[in-house]
Amino acid sequence: MYLNRQIDRRIGQRGFSLPVAVFVIVIMALLAVGIVQLSSRSNISATQEELANRAFYAAESGASWAMSRLFFNTLGPATRAYSDAGCDGLGGPPVFATQGLATCTVSLSCSCPGLANCAAQAIGLTNYYRITSTGICGTGQVQGIRTIEIGAKNEP
Repeated sequence: MYLNRQIDRRIGQRGFSLPVAVFVIVIMALLAVGIVQLSSRSNISATQEELANRAFYAAESGASWAMSRLFFNTLGPATRAYSDAGCDGLGGPPVFATQGLATCTVSLSCSCPGLANCAAQAIGLTNYYRITSTGICGTGQVQGIRTIEIGAKNEP
């Protein structure tokens, strides 16, 4: 009779571990998928942050390059006419040869606020220039874009 009770108890418990095992496997799979997605998002976020930093430095370098084109003349003094012509015909932006910025591009614009072109400013007045530099690094959805605007003046 004792043997029959043990057999009856085992029959009542048969198959109990299978649903528990399936439940544990499903929970573990969901946790694994969540961790993979979190890791992937973290990697994309870190890449975008790095590209944004590079784009900032590219924009800053472009703005510095434009300022040097306006105010530093290797052939003589940087006169007002030289600066006005430099702003109106800023030319192509610099091409980066350094490893960190080699994949970045810069677009530059220079204007004199309130005027169609800088040469139209009245003589004897202070010249004001606005340089806008936009750095772009990366492509597609993983891209960093930063814009810097600099104001400068040239007093007579």
